[in-house]
Amino acid sequence: MSIFSRILVGTDGSEAADEAVDVAARLASEHDGELILCHFVNWMPMLDTTAVGSFVDPAPIMADLRARGAEYLDRARLRANAAGVVAQSRLVEGEPAPGILDLAHDEGCTLIAVATHARSGFEHFFVGSTTEAVLRGSSIPVLTIRAGAKALRSGRCFERIVVGIDDSEPSDAALATVLDFPAEDRRHVLLCGVAGSAFVLGGHEYQQAVIDEFREDIERVIEKALTTAGTNGRSFEVRIVDGRAAPALIATAEHEKADLIVVGSHGRRGLRRLFIGSVAESVVESAPMPVLVVRGLQKVNAHSTDSSRPLATTRS
Repeated sequence: MSIFSRILVGTDGSEAADEAVDVAARLASEHDGELILCHFVNWMPMLDTTAVGSFVDPAPIMADLRARGAEYLDRARLRANAAGVVAQSRLVEGEPAPGILDLAHDEGCTLIAVATHARSGFEHFFVGSTTEAVLRGSSIPVLTIRAGAKALRSGRCFERIVVGIDDSEPSDAALATVLDFPAEDRRHVLLCGVAGSAFVLGGHEYQQAVIDEFREDIERVIEKALTTAGTNGRSFEVRIVDGRAAPALIATAEHEKADLIVVGSHGRRGLRRLFIGSVAESVVESAPMPVLVVRGLQKVNAHSTDSSRPLATTRS
């Protein structure tokens, strides 16, 4: 089954969400895939703004939120129709991030497409975002489309692809995902390894020795990736660059005029993610082109399937 066989995309009526719908619809059209649009009616934030002890009748508020959500879905469906896709839609009550993960599981989706508004630093950690939560929790690939991202070329969506390569299972999964792309979707694929020498401290001789070791390690990783690609009848280009992983990958993708960056993710959470950092999330926050984030093989879904959640209201 293709990664583009059954795509779930969320919409909140924003310009960024419209761009995500456009990309998802185009992918569904190119690959004869199915597209499911979703919107989540989330009344929880209103409780935070209601004074303690006061009473607010939630019925009219919920009715307004549902009506607004239905309008967003109708608009998204028209955008999908313009790409030649007849999309399904789901209007669901609940928090967006866990709802998207549960819906993707229940609908048997092969890809989640989401818009992202770039945040960074402590605001990003403490405020969080739907996209960040989906990235950390999804066991299927997630395609992120940043607000104001560079327009896709007139041909296929993804003809020029940069794949971040390191010595990890998620990186292997990212490469395997690209290998499964149809040939017309990867006319030019660049495997990019980052030596990471920007972090080396100490004297010149020590620095050079560590840098040389970094490069030898990444050369072995790249050689392994090339062997994997070769056994699948693929011919890819390679590049080894120095610096911090996320900026180096993005700079390489911009230089190559790439349509897509593909990276693996370990799905780190909490303080460990804050202090260690996540290359995938850093790329998602800053890349001007779509980013496909792929997790390693998962034995179980990382999200909850709590049966107490409100059931979806389906709209054809």
